[in-house]
Amino acid sequence: MANRGFIFDLMDEISNAPIVHQRLIKKFEEQFNTNLVCYTALFGHPAGAITYQDSELIENILRSIELKDKNDNLDLLLHTPGGSPEAAADVIRVCRSYSKRFRVIVPNAAMSAGTLIAMGSDEIVMSDTSNLGPIDPQMIFVQSKDIAIMRPAKSFIDAYIDLINSARGAITAKQPATPFLHLLDRQDPSWIIECVRARNATENLAKEQLKVNMLKDKNEAEIAEVVKKFFEVGDKNTHGRSISPDEAKTFGLNIKKEDRYGEFWNMIWEIYVRIEHYTRNKRLAKYLLSRNGGIDVQAMPMGI
Repeated sequence: MANRGFIFDLMDEISNAPIVHQRLIKKFEEQFNTNLVCYTALFGHPAGAITYQDSELIENILRSIELKDKNDNLDLLLHTPGGSPEAAADVIRVCRSYSKRFRVIVPNAAMSAGTLIAMGSDEIVMSDTSNLGPIDPQMIFVQSKDIAIMRPAKSFIDAYIDLINSARGAITAKQPATPFLHLLDRQDPSWIIECVRARNATENLAKEQLKVNMLKDKNEAEIAEVVKKFFEVGDKNTHGRSISPDEAKTFGLNIKKEDRYGEFWNMIWEIYVRIEHYTRNKRLAKYLLSRNGGIDVQAMPMGI
């Protein structure tokens, strides 16, 4: 009988990975008296960005489980490169409307709008190797039917300003400004305006979420300083610059750092490694999962 059980477990591992994932989630929930929902996106895949569709998918997941069994506690395991700030706000709203206590667990990286979602929680759970990121929004600019580029909003803004300053400098120095003017002529000013608006909207969103949730005991000036730091770290470095749990705590966020060898993190890490491998192996854009089932999000990749 022992061998027969091993064989069936092995078949689950090979053919029915989601069943194994659900089993591990249920075990974690029973151990730590919480409901766990997992959201894993494939880095480098444009369709892996946080979009408006995600809040609906997460709500469908939440409606499939009885949160009251675990005192309406909700943990969101989040691994994402980021995406739309407005879509991140929708994810926060849905998660908070279904829970009394909402935490975000970051096993690896929750960048950009993923960091915004974390800011909308009561507490962010990380280990030494977990990362948050700058919150300058990622903008997807479609160059053609099959080609899009994803860049931080500030990159588009800075490039536009640099062209203007270069053209102005050339004219002042009575040098040819045609190359700069030609490049400027190819720019869409309305796109730059959208980038500016996206940065402003992200800043306001971060302040609003922190004010009503994680940092509700802080004043507006203190909250503004926290948000400023999450912009500056990207503006002064690169958008991909990671922010460690210790740094995020220094910035002012409510961070709970788990021992990476402790029982809690061992269970989280096994769940994360398995579902991340599943996402990558299936070439999914995203994989959302609870103890009762999951949703595979598939989309054709776009050239970046």
